[in-house]
Amino acid sequence: MKTKAITSQQFEAISADLRDAYSLGSEGLRTIAASIAPPIYDEIRQKEIASLLLTENKLPKGEPARYAKIKEIQAFWIATGGQVHRSDMDDDEIEFPVGRVASNPAVDVSVLRNGDIHRLTDMEKWAGSAIRKKLNQRAVKVISEAVPEANTVEIGGASLTETGLNQAISLLEDRDLTVKYIVLRGGRFNDMRGWELDPVTERELREKGILKYFSGAQVLTTSAALMDEILLIPDEPVGKMAIRTPIAVEPDNRPSEFKVSWVVWMELALGVLRPDLLAKVKILG
Repeated sequence: MKTKAITSQQFEAISADLRDAYSLGSEGLRTIAASIAPPIYDEIRQKEIASLLLTENKLPKGEPARYAKIKEIQAFWIATGGQVHRSDMDDDEIEFPVGRVASNPAVDVSVLRNGDIHRLTDMEKWAGSAIRKKLNQRAVKVISEAVPEANTVEIGGASLTETGLNQAISLLEDRDLTVKYIVLRGGRFNDMRGWELDPVTERELREKGILKYFSGAQVLTTSAALMDEILLIPDEPVGKMAIRTPIAVEPDNRPSEFKVSWVVWMELALGVLRPDLLAKVKILG
């Protein structure tokens, strides 16, 4: 139920639909669930970076997230409980477990009785944001733990240095790889503002206060990243984000006198197949 760029007549019509759906009881709540699923999914995709860092793969119904891997290279994946596991060296195939990331948004019954679209839209944004954060956290976590020690540059002090980041970039460039993404915490980005940057980047910093690229790589800031780590992702596939259910929304059957809630979830698997292509900077502080 989108409220952007709609006329007052359209607003009233959507409000009426919302009130009518609520009056139908459980059947109406399922109708509302179907209508809020697309905007929740749109909210997830707005700032979601997991599909940038790992290759997205849509799983056909009933098909496992099973992939070939190189022997002598371990694969890493997120278990259903959120922990990172690793494969044996000698495996030439790996199956990543498909789990769920979920949120449980709720609104007061008055929102539906009164056809309050704006408050329902706020709920959609909250639900999408909650799932997006979990996706980003899991992707960053499995990538971070997959980086081999040989591809980790450790630097002292309390700040990210240009020398340290360039050293990590050179680890991949020495293997004929190009760094596509640099992933770091937003607060850590401030360390880069005092560096001697190229003229285009300097102008962007002055005009917009943002840094889009460094040494040809796109800089991604996310709260999912650790403050003492900077991840470098190459322009080669390193793993999979295998999606079985892009988004599902169902009414929550738990009784509540004043609240109406839904269960929102995605079913997917996250794993790294080529940790040898990753690098990171570790700030020892």
